[in-house]
Amino acid sequence: MSEESVEQVRGRRQTVSLARLYLDPNNFRFVDNPAYRPVAAEDVFSGDVQRLTSTFLLGKSQEHVQDLIASITENGWLDIDAILVERHEGSRFLVVEGNRRVATLKHLQREYDGGAAHLGKLDVALFSRVPVVLHDSADERQHMVMMGLHHISGKRRWPAINRALAMQRLQEQCNGDAEAARRALGVSKQDFNRSVRTLALVDAYKSSDYGDQFKSDQYTLFREALGRPAIRSWLGWSDSASVASDAGNLDRLFNWMSQIDDIGDGDVDTRQESEDVADEARRPAGVDNVYVDTRQESGPVITTLGHVRELARLMEDPVALKRLEETRSLQEATLSSDLLVKTEIERAFATCDDGILKLNQRVGELDSEDLDRVEHLIGKLQGISYARKRRPAASGGRMPWQPFNDRTHSQFSTIQVDTYRGISGLVLEGLQRVNLIAGINNAGKTSLLEAIYLLAHQNDETALLHVPRWRGRMGSEPDPIWLAQQLQQDIRVNGHFDAFEENMASLDIQRIDEPDEDIKDQTSFLTKFRIKSCYGGRDQSANVALFSDRPRRASFQGQQWLCRSAITSPFCANRSDMLIEANEAALEAGVKAKVIGFIVEHVDKAITNIELVKEPNRFLVSHEDFHQAPDLSSFGDGMRRIFEIGLLFASVRGGVLLIDEFENAIHAALLGPFTRIVQELAVEQNVQVFLTTHSKETLDAFIKNSYRTDDIAAYGIGRGPDGVHARRFDGDKLLRLNRAVDFDLRGIR
Repeated sequence: MSEESVEQVRGRRQTVSLARLYLDPNNFRFVDNPAYRPVAAEDVFSGDVQRLTSTFLLGKSQEHVQDLIASITENGWLDIDAILVERHEGSRFLVVEGNRRVATLKHLQREYDGGAAHLGKLDVALFSRVPVVLHDSADERQHMVMMGLHHISGKRRWPAINRALAMQRLQEQCNGDAEAARRALGVSKQDFNRSVRTLALVDAYKSSDYGDQFKSDQYTLFREALGRPAIRSWLGWSDSASVASDAGNLDRLFNWMSQIDDIGDGDVDTRQESEDVADEARRPAGVDNVYVDTRQESGPVITTLGHVRELARLMEDPVALKRLEETRSLQEATLSSDLLVKTEIERAFATCDDGILKLNQRVGELDSEDLDRVEHLIGKLQGISYARKRRPAASGGRMPWQPFNDRTHSQFSTIQVDTYRGISGLVLEGLQRVNLIAGINNAGKTSLLEAIYLLAHQNDETALLHVPRWRGRMGSEPDPIWLAQQLQQDIRVNGHFDAFEENMASLDIQRIDEPDEDIKDQTSFLTKFRIKSCYGGRDQSANVALFSDRPRRASFQGQQWLCRSAITSPFCANRSDMLIEANEAALEAGVKAKVIGFIVEHVDKAITNIELVKEPNRFLVSHEDFHQAPDLSSFGDGMRRIFEIGLLFASVRGGVLLIDEFENAIHAALLGPFTRIVQELAVEQNVQVFLTTHSKETLDAFIKNSYRTDDIAAYGIGRGPDGVHARRFDGDKLLRLNRAVDFDLRGIR
């Protein structure tokens, strides 16, 4: 502390009755409280103001001073840090420093007078003789300096935003002279300037559309942002003027730091003010003047200092920033960044070069065991080289995932789920092209589809992370803490795939909750998954680590699926990118024309086309009764579901399509023709179908649609004391039983 600062806090020591001490309602300890309002000098000693100030300091049920109460009752009053006061007229003393301690004493006195408090070692005589240091000057500047010396540059610091507000106020008291205010407080020039500039950025946020969301703990995020040169440059930040010249980027930053309203997939707004009565009469039922507001709240993207640092790394990559805008996920943006991948590769090469140089300098000291390790490293480097030569470069940060075989003769003939969610030891044998899975609720039907989906994707960690997101109906990247909670169990699934000798496929996923030695920053570590897969004697693996405040980290050995696969449900969020890819594949394969033809014939004859509009990635329906093409969602869930299932066949050609709750939203009269086109597409695109159903009408439709009953296998899934089990019926047998006794597979136990 400077001599000037020491001189400012000198004063006369004396004792004052507690009743004559008044709390400072403008104390910077609580100026960030949303309920705080500046108090004029003439109102400072008002009873109501003093009661409210006491509430701010003590907190609800004295939660802010419990530690102080315990210390005073245990040790008595320790006159170590002086209570600084200013004398005002009427023998009243305003507390400049020590408001929290004085408020606590007043609380203890009230409790004592009411007979409700045990004061321990505190002498009640203190209430009439509180030791204070009287500071003669009531100058506001000196008032600020005294508080600041204790709580800005001293040991008992206020929260960061409170310190910054006090610095700003003192600068105003010094007629805008930042240097004079800084010297008075004894803080560094860098800390003072950065604190005040951060408040300017906070004020800009408060003035924006998101300002009502500001919380005082966000101050450190804004401070961290201004401490990152990349973000300052991106904002066009001027230190001298404390403003951002790039208003667009400033709004993007504020958007990512805020909760926003998202318009969901089910939004429909077909209100047309100028349509005549004839147009209204032709409009399909359920579309007339309908507006369904399904807005969903999307949480802030940036909530931790780690997120701000991650954002700074993305500043120079416009592709990653665009991905961040599209997904509101730092993880997705980071994974899409070629620049970050290149940086990591360069860093890895630099580390290798440095290590090789050091080994070369010590080559004479290497023993046989060291040389064996060198040979092992050479083998790993050759493996990287061979893998790169076998596959073309990807258009992003990773090589593209591809199936093991370009063409498959068949798909799964058996599936065994050793452990997944509530399933243990479930075996499906004699699988066919179309596999019907029926059973009561909670029998494990959906979990079975998920297990098959994971097995098909082998060591691709995105499948593992997609399943809980899909089940949780999340359109965007989920919170990693939530994700870690959903993925609690180890997973083991295997099956025979395609028709050749070594066709056993296996998947083993192990959850590990202890961080490995190679994870340097372990403070935000949540969990890790070790994925091992094998097909035809070819091993692959992946290690995936989840963190609470930064993107997941994944490493791979091999990047091949068994086959392409997709999973769809009426209750879960289908990814828009999956449907866009399916649309393109369906156009190329001629599948889309067939699906639209089916819809025209069986659902709505006035439809002429269903087209994808890339901005904003929606399907619009060309319809004879509408001047402007409405959204596909306007025509009900049934038509949308038929359309989506049909498109997905093309995107998983040669692979597996998994359909949960097949009949949901589809009218019973459509089940016959729809089950037939599903079977036809499965044959044309060489796709194996697994579908779950609660409906006897669906089971009957598949076996009675007069199309290749021998392609069908049906499984009654039940849950008993020994776990989940399945009983199999082939299509022909199921048809005979149906004709004989109206057999219902759903009743199998």
